[in-house]
Amino acid sequence: MLRRLALTFLSAAGFASALAGCPPENGNTPDVDAGSDAAPLPPCAAGIVGDPNKDPVLELRALKADGTDVPLNNGDDLAVLFPPQGGRVSFVGVRVLNLDTCGVMLLGAARDTISKQVRLDGRTVNLKKDPDGWATTGRGTKTNIEDSGEIGDYANIPLCPNQWAEQDIYDKPFEIEVTVTDRRNKTVTKTIAVTPRCAEPGQKETSCKCLCRNGYVLGETCGEDAGVDGSVL
Repeated sequence: MLRRLALTFLSAAGFASALAGCPPENGNTPDVDAGSDAAPLPPCAAGIVGDPNKDPVLELRALKADGTDVPLNNGDDLAVLFPPQGGRVSFVGVRVLNLDTCGVMLLGAARDTISKQVRLDGRTVNLKKDPDGWATTGRGTKTNIEDSGEIGDYANIPLCPNQWAEQDIYDKPFEIEVTVTDRRNKTVTKTIAVTPRCAEPGQKETSCKCLCRNGYVLGETCGEDAGVDGSVL
């Protein structure tokens, strides 16, 4: 079962500290330097993907408004979406190699390039092994976000209401930083530049631009989904 962390107002150093202090899903200390008498780690469906003796490889993914999962590369647009918990978030996932896929700690952060303020979401997930030998978060193949039962496998990075960035959280440059740590304490981090976009049409787009604009006041009416503090999930 997922266990989530909702952390806000963290610097880059705080982001790393939060990762270092986050225990694995079962509450046990990660198996960093197990001796011959140490109990083996419990198995899970996917296990280790790739070569455990090589450096881990990390690629980023994200969900679009229609629920599909797409690669997320440096310079790409990032969909800002209306989640079940309210506010606005971006769903950021991963694709990894040379890691243990069980009880993975996934931390995703958005950083304002002006203020350097950060919004962060962390959770423990089991990744899924793909036919090509890599492992991924949920595959995001539903027709819309509300119907996708896999959004809990993604970092639900809280972006709006905007009470933290010194610019609009749409159509402006931001950074996304994702850190993955497996239960053997292997860690890999990737940081890219993105441009968040209010990605849902109609009233949801209008509400998004209201909630995510610079200077938004909490409680201000922005439509049917206004007033939920996106920094606390």
